[in-house]
Parts: sequence; C-alpha cells; structure tokens
Amino acid sequence: MSSTCSADPFDADALDEWMSAPRFKDVRRLYTARQVAEQRGSAPAEYPGTRRTAEAFYARLRELFAARRSMTTFGPYSPGQAVVMKRLGLEGIYLGGWATSAKGSLAEDPGADLASYPLNQVPDEAAAIVRALATADKNQFFSHTRLRRRQAGAPAPADFRPFIIADADTGHGGDAHVRNLIRRFVEAGVPGYHIEDQKPGVKKCGHQGGKVLVSSHEQLQRLNAARFQLDVMGVPGIIVARTDAEAANLLEACDDERDQPFILGVTDLSVPSYRAVVLSVMQHLGEQGIREISGHGMFALSKAERQQTMAWLRQAGLLPQIDAAAELIAGGRPDVDAAFDGLMNAVLDVWQAHAKLMTLGEAVSAALRGSGPKTAGLVPDGEGEGWRLRAGWFEIRERARALGVEVAWDCERAKTPDGYYQVRGGLDYAIAKSLAAAPFADLLWMETATANLDEARAFAGAIHAVFPDKMLAYNLSPSFNWDTTGMTDDEMRRFPEELGALGFVFNFITYGGHQVDGLASEEFVTSLQQDGMLALAKLQRRLRLIESPYRTPQTLVGGPRLDAALMAASGRTATTKAMGKGSTQHQHLQQTEVTPAVLDRWLARCAKDGSLPGGLRSELRPVSAGSDVLRLRVRTPAGATAAGLIYSEQPDRHGRRILWIHEEIAAGSSAPDALALTLAHLFAIQRGQASVELYASPTAENLRQIRVMKDAGIVAHADEQSGSVLVATVNAGRVAELVKDEGVALLQRAQPA
Repeated sequence: MSSTCSADPFDADALDEWMSAPRFKDVRRLYTARQVAEQRGSAPAEYPGTRRTAEAFYARLRELFAARRSMTTFGPYSPGQAVVMKRLGLEGIYLGGWATSAKGSLAEDPGADLASYPLNQVPDEAAAIVRALATADKNQFFSHTRLRRRQAGAPAPADFRPFIIADADTGHGGDAHVRNLIRRFVEAGVPGYHIEDQKPGVKKCGHQGGKVLVSSHEQLQRLNAARFQLDVMGVPGIIVARTDAEAANLLEACDDERDQPFILGVTDLSVPSYRAVVLSVMQHLGEQGIREISGHGMFALSKAERQQTMAWLRQAGLLPQIDAAAELIAGGRPDVDAAFDGLMNAVLDVWQAHAKLMTLGEAVSAALRGSGPKTAGLVPDGEGEGWRLRAGWFEIRERARALGVEVAWDCERAKTPDGYYQVRGGLDYAIAKSLAAAPFADLLWMETATANLDEARAFAGAIHAVFPDKMLAYNLSPSFNWDTTGMTDDEMRRFPEELGALGFVFNFITYGGHQVDGLASEEFVTSLQQDGMLALAKLQRRLRLIESPYRTPQTLVGGPRLDAALMAASGRTATTKAMGKGSTQHQHLQQTEVTPAVLDRWLARCAKDGSLPGGLRSELRPVSAGSDVLRLRVRTPAGATAAGLIYSEQPDRHGRRILWIHEEIAAGSSAPDALALTLAHLFAIQRGQASVELYASPTAENLRQIRVMKDAGIVAHADEQSGSVLVATVNAGRVAELVKDEGVALLQRAQPA
C-alpha cells in the first residue's frame, strides 16, 4: 500500500482510492475522503515507518487467518523484555494498561488497572519499546555486516519490527480524546490499538467486577474516530474492538436497540426501585449513628418514596435484619465494609426475588407461555427467545400487542443509585456487541471470565456466520488460574493452536512480563541470600549455556557499534574506545566450560577421516526453559537429529560428579550413528568433569552403548544394580587422551562393524 500523500494535500480522489483499497474492503467509515483531506493541512506530516509496519503486520495477520494459525505472545514489562521476545521469534507484542498501571511512572503511583493514568502514558511506554527494538535492529545489522565480511553464511537476522497491539483503553474520553490517543500511538511507531466498550471514569480491569458498558453506538463512534485519525495520518493501523459484555452487569444508557434485548427490568411494579432500597437502607443506618455509612448524602430521595420503601422493607421482614446490622456496627464490629456488604447483599437478594428481574423479551415470552390456548398456537417454538436475542423494545412490544399481550416491565426501577441500567451479561451479549463493532474494526476481542475453548468456538462461529473473514483476538490472561480451567497439560499446550484454527490470530498473555519479572527477581534474591556471589555465577553459567547475548552485556547494548561510530566520526584518531582492552567484557569471552564448539571440532575431524558424514553440528540446550536437564543433539545439515543425550549433572554425597543419563537419542544402529552418540557421551563427560555415568531403568540400547564405551576405554567397568540402575565408572585418563583432536579418531576402532 503506497503513501496517501500526493503533490496536492487536498487530493480527495487519491485519498478516496487509498481508502477503497483491498486492505479496507471489510471496513466501514462514516465519513468521506473529502472530510479526511480537510484535516490534513497544507503540508501533512508523513509517518512512513508506522505505515510500513502496519502494512506488514496486517498482511501477516491475514496470512495467519488464511492458514488458521495464530501468533501467541505476552505483554513485556520493559523494553528489554520486548527485545528478547522479538529476538527469540515471537512475532507480535502486546502492550497493556494493566502493567502500565502496576508499574506507575515518574508522575503516577503504581496501582490497579482503573485507567486512571494519563492519556499519554501507554503511548510513551510504547515509544520506549519501539526505540529499543530499533536500536536492537541497528546493533544486529552492524554485527551481521561485520560478520559477513569475515565469513559466509551469517545467521539469519531477527525481525525487530514493532508488531505491537497497544491498549487504547476506552479512548480516555470522547471523540477528541480518542483521536489524540491514536495520534500519539502513530507518532510513537505503534501499528495496532484495542478500544473497549467500558465507560471512562469507572473503567475496570476486564477481570474485576463493577464494569459499566457504554451503548453500542458510542463504541462505534470511538472506533470510527480512531479510523478517521489513522486516515488523516495516512496509516493503515490495526483496530481491535474489545467488548466486556460477557461478564459486565451494568450499562450507561438504554437508547440503542442492540443493547435493549439484554437490559433487565422489574416485572412486579409494586416493589420499590433498586435505587430507593439502597438509599433508604443507607439513610436508616446513618440515622442510627453509623457515620461510616453516609453515601446517601449525595442523593435526593423524596419523603414519600422513602416512606413507601421503608414500609416495603418492614413488610418483607428486612427491617429487623437491618437494625441488627446497625447494632453490630455501632458496637464496634471491626470490618464495617464487610458488614455493610453482607447486609446489602441479603437485602438486594430479597428485593430481586420480589422484583422478578427479566429482559423485556423474557417477560413477553413468560406472558405468552401463560396466556393459554388463545395465543399459544400463534407463537412458533422459540419465538420469544428469538426476540430476547435480536429485537429492540419497540419491535417486541408491537409484536406482543399483535398477539394481545401487554406486560408490566420497567427497567428504570432496576437502575442503580449512580444511574446505571442492569444488564444480563454473557456470551450472547458479547456476540451482539461484537457483531455491531465488526464493520468498524479489523479484529474482535471478547474479554472472558476464564479460558474456555467451547465458549471461544461459539463466539467465533457466531461472528463468522455473519462476517466470515473477520479476524479475532483472545486474552490468555494471567488473571485466570489455568490449573482450575479443567484442561490437562496437553490441552493447555494446544490451546493457542486450537484458537488459531477458529480464527483467533492474535493471542496474548496481557501482563505476562510483569509476572516473569517478579518471579525472576524473587528467585535471584533468594539465591543471593543463600549463595552469595555464587548466585551471580550460576546466573552467568545459564546465560552461557543458552548462548544468550546477555552474557556479553556491553555488546548487547551496542558498544561495538558505537565505537565504530566514534572511529568514523573522529577519522580513527579517538583513543577513547569503550570496547578496548579496558572493557571487563573480555572476561566473558574466556572459555570457562567446554563449549559445543569442541564437539563440533570432533565431528569435523571424524568427517574428514570418513567415519562420519560431513556437516554435522552440535546443539546444547535445557530440555525446557529453566530446567537443569540438558538436551545435547548432533544434527545433520538438514536439521535432523543423528544422535544425542538428555542428561543432568548431579553430585553424590561423596563429592563425585555424576552424569545422569535420562535418555539416549540415536537415529539408528549403524556405526556412524554409534560413533556420533559416543562422541556425545564423551563431550558430556568432559564438560561435566564426570566420574560416573548413571542410567535409571537401563534399556538394551543403553547396555549396548556402555559396551561400546568400555571397548573404547571411556568407562572402566559398569555394574547393573538390582536390574534397575546401571552405574559406569569413567576412565579419566583415557578420556583425557581422547578429548584431544588427534585422539578422537581412535574411537573408530572401537565401533561395531
């Protein structure tokens, strides 16, 4: 997609052509190209970096959707985490308001996710991440450029493009706030943004209670305003429409017909209003001297309505309970909040049972079911349910009147003291909200109360029945206790893959980086307290094991590149190179343990002699993140595993270093495979300075390999104890002889014919 700017900044025809491109075939706009052009000014700014990133990110998401696959990621807690994510191959990055709230800033206290931070805070955090990714790309480019000069076949570079979807929250206000927020994201280099349908000012984290939704048309206005701002800036940004309707119970306004099927009303009009009950109870407690209960002072409740409500509370048998609670609180009950909440829950449970809250559709359906033979034959099965899901109040009432049915129903009586309508949240409401938003968004996200594949399948099916090409997003939230979802380990492992098959292309762990940061810090602090500086040594060993660039921190942050810039700028006269001999990084370049490069030399030596195929390479990694169990592989040029070990290093009570063999990996039983496996054993023994090899529950293949190593002199003898453990003593002198390059070739003589 090309730039939208032409020589004439008011070229509405060119802009209209851009807005009509295939990229936007499923996007609805409530404005014209002329209206966009009017906002651009005589010298419109260009954002080529953000534009290219948005184009590439969207194209990748469409590619994943077509293949029914997904990218799975999380929200980093720092720019450094974001760089690691991209370097290790996570395609996308999520940037959420939860972590932004939790960490605070120079001007804001850390706190819960209530969107109480300023409008600029998430864009500013995003800008730091984009800058860190750009710097990592520069450092990588410099390193690979220098490497290509010295050798062919430089490693493939990591993709550091900022494929970010960031939290635009509720838009932080009205139309102007939404456009201002999107402008800041674009200026920061962020290509994607999600906007939710909660009410600003009372917004909550999607996994907290008390969420208030805005009407569907207000959410569409936010989405349309966001798209308008993107068009003004000439950026095809990715808009994600989030709904919290699955778990919400409150709504700001009742005027939108798409919300009306889910609004609850009182069907027994003799019951006082919800608002009157709450305020009357509070006022009654206040009159009895409970100073902590005083919120009713912000409201006006007429004397007549108060008297009627108190009469109903007395008739319902609730007044004695209210007086008893007042006496407890006045008597010094320590937890006023808990006492008041318990009382109000009990009172409102009784009120709800009397009020018989229903949607209007449910009330009409109940009336039709109870109206006898006169109308029963005129209403097809499920018709009332259909009204509940689809129709607004006008249509429901008109159709009910045509059948001779009038119902008593009042949603105003169910309103809360702060003026919100009660709604029946759930999957149906979330689907309705998302179907309304679909034409204005690129992806749809339904916030959920827990991880549930059946619910995700139902949501995706309902959306794709109407919008078959609409991409979806899913929150793999840390707020869920994944061990209470009912999923097995294998089901959790496959969950992102299953979501991808349903059309969820962007799946993310919102504040995953926050918990990663906390766990890593806790573990290191504990290790430091227990082991002193051995804690740091252990950390450095793990960094060397996984070949992390964090093992050479000065290079990681760009020291060599900046030295090269210094030399270029000074004409090579500067004597202040940071990476010179005075840098302590040279300590990290010393070989402190045997590296896989040693095994690679052995493999190359045996290939030269013809005893092994050429091109074999070794790989040493933990079997899983953070594990002390290692997987050593010998790989073919095609990437297949020719041989290897899964092992761990453990000391025994006598101080001997034991190599515990968990599993041997061999592609076959031929002599070359056996030689590669023997070399793997030899490398592991040398690296771990092992004096004993131990097999638990040895197999016939293990016994065969031990015989091979006995014949080669690597182990002196082997004892099988109780038929379940095999212990082989290492011949240290023979190992020392064989690990020399010239000695490795001697292993050929010990291989089976």
